[in-house]
Amino acid sequence: MKKRIPIILGIILVCIAVWLLITSNPFIRQYMERFDHIGYDLQLRTRMLAHPQHPETPIAIIDIDDKSLSAEGHWPWPREKLAQLVDLLNQQGASVIVFDEFFSEKEQNIAEMVLNKLKNQSTHFDSVLKNNLAAFDQDSKFANSLKNTSSVLAIGFLPRKETENTLPKPLFKLTPVQKKYLDIYEASGFISNIPVLQNAAKGHGFINIFPDSDGIIRHAPLLMAYQSNVYPSLALQAVLSYLNESAQIITPSYGSSIELEGINIGPFSIPTNAASQVLIPFIGKSYTFPYYSATDVLHGKIPKESIEGKILFIGTSATGLGDLKATAIQNPFPGVEIQATITNGILTNNFSYIPAWTFGANVSITILFGLVGAFAFPYFGPRSLGLIIVLLPTAMLFINNWIWSKTGLVLSFFVPVILIMVMAVLNILYGYLFETRKREHLKEIFGQYVPEKHIDEMLKTSDSYAMHGEDREMSVLFADIRGFTTISEGMSAENLVEMLNTFFTPMTEIIFKHHGTIDKYVGDLIMAFWGAPLKDKRHAQHAIESALDMQSRLDSLRRELESRNWPPIHIGIGVNSGHMSVGDMGSQFRRNYTVLGDAVNLGSRVEGLTKFYGVDIIATENSVKDQNKFTFRKLDRVAVKGKKEGVEIYEVIGEKSDVSDEMKKELQQYNQALEAYFNQQWDAALASMQTLHQAHPETKVYKLYVERINHIKSSPPSKGWDGIYRHTTK
Repeated sequence: MKKRIPIILGIILVCIAVWLLITSNPFIRQYMERFDHIGYDLQLRTRMLAHPQHPETPIAIIDIDDKSLSAEGHWPWPREKLAQLVDLLNQQGASVIVFDEFFSEKEQNIAEMVLNKLKNQSTHFDSVLKNNLAAFDQDSKFANSLKNTSSVLAIGFLPRKETENTLPKPLFKLTPVQKKYLDIYEASGFISNIPVLQNAAKGHGFINIFPDSDGIIRHAPLLMAYQSNVYPSLALQAVLSYLNESAQIITPSYGSSIELEGINIGPFSIPTNAASQVLIPFIGKSYTFPYYSATDVLHGKIPKESIEGKILFIGTSATGLGDLKATAIQNPFPGVEIQATITNGILTNNFSYIPAWTFGANVSITILFGLVGAFAFPYFGPRSLGLIIVLLPTAMLFINNWIWSKTGLVLSFFVPVILIMVMAVLNILYGYLFETRKREHLKEIFGQYVPEKHIDEMLKTSDSYAMHGEDREMSVLFADIRGFTTISEGMSAENLVEMLNTFFTPMTEIIFKHHGTIDKYVGDLIMAFWGAPLKDKRHAQHAIESALDMQSRLDSLRRELESRNWPPIHIGIGVNSGHMSVGDMGSQFRRNYTVLGDAVNLGSRVEGLTKFYGVDIIATENSVKDQNKFTFRKLDRVAVKGKKEGVEIYEVIGEKSDVSDEMKKELQQYNQALEAYFNQQWDAALASMQTLHQAHPETKVYKLYVERINHIKSSPPSKGWDGIYRHTTK
């Protein structure tokens, strides 16, 4: 099974995620939309943090706030006060004055109220009131103020068949084709302003904004229809009045049908969805736009430059007036600032959009990310997967926000990110539940033979590790302390054990460092092999590297032994490579993970020859083959005890980079002498060996060949001499 199970589970998760994206099940769709909303809100708020905006905008808000209500009285204010407010704003050069309120009822005329009280009573005061009714008509005063400026009043559409007052002139009328194919919201009823105010205002716009299924406002319609007549939103009408432009809808044809994709206003093109909705282009939390208290305007406390040339939205943020909305950027958020935000988005052409093809892109991204995770995550460790869980959402947020800021395109990332995070958690749990069990099993089997990092490597491979026997091409190393019997005779048992532990520990560390496996400790001997349980194509190289490091470490170890008044240690190391049987061997009472075979026996025999030839490390021809990293001295062609076939053996001098020029020259002379020896050129071989022996009397092999050649010269070999020196002892 190995990694197949988490891979299959990952693929199943991808299929589930794709099904969730494409299913038409209304229950599932509701929750998927909720996920998309959460993802969008998170992106929006992150975008505000990453790209804070402080706009220079021709828009300001005249706020009927708590301060204004405290100073001027409760709402609604007398129309005369509103007229005064409009007149003051007009005098200060306001470009467009937009009321985020509609006035659907007349304000009672005080004179008419008094006349009704004095009904059927003819007095001089009665005639005076009748002659001055117009002076007390505050609706007319307000209408005159609206008429003298570029003013926009709000209207509201209703989902029920109920009307109040009459609607103003529409933006345009739907043609039969447009009515058939376009999905512009169709209202059943409306509330508008009283005729005197409606006729006085220069423009009208609806203030309807519909929350998404979770009650949060993210979109706003720019158009709504009533009986085939299409009306603009308050924000859209504010821009039309400000620019003195008209609006045309963008409805490209798709076969026999058409679809609404946007609205053109002079130089601006606003992308919309099929229902004429736009994503509200929030540029920050509430009070991002300039706010001026209405009472400060009435008392002349606002400088002219703050008003002149601007679109002024008159609305309320006062407690209890109910114009606070739950939005994607903040809850609560003043409704009047939503209208200001949309107006600013139109004027700056700063609308985000979600085209229809993003659905296909989202499905493709989910499949791509999911398959990558399904096939890659099973090979990651828990730390890597933990980093992915932490970093991926952050990275996707910033990537999406970068795309958003550069193109205005809003991509949905929530489903693919959640999919990847679930996959990562699944693989962590799988690794904990199954890989940890496997690790403990391997540790139980191989813990005493290989280091912990080898067990980690074994977990990463798809190989099956067990104790059963198998044949492999491997390398074996034997390291034996010379003269151990003599050493042990002069030490107490306690000191002897402590000294052996002091010796075995660093030697074992070196073997583990070079990917070796400890076979056993036998008295003063270490046996190790390479190529099992982990397969190792460079088993011979690693064995030779271990032998060199062991001899090098022994130099410093001898100083440590000397400081403790223990005798110095010298070791001989033999290395051989070849086919060996490896596995768990022994009886039902005691077993050992070990190697067997002729190649193992030969390795043991050549270790015994190190003392005979006076060298530290001997490797056979099987191990030195193709080892270009090291320098070797060919010692002999031998047949060890119990074997008839000969094998060439080599002293391991060291890595080529560490060999001196003097040694290279010496080896060149030696190789020439050895070649003469095997070619039975006895005199030339003897002369060269004697010269080398005189120059390097500490090198035992030169003395051996001088003695051997002298013996051969006195007792010449038979005609079929093969150059093999047969050892009769171990």
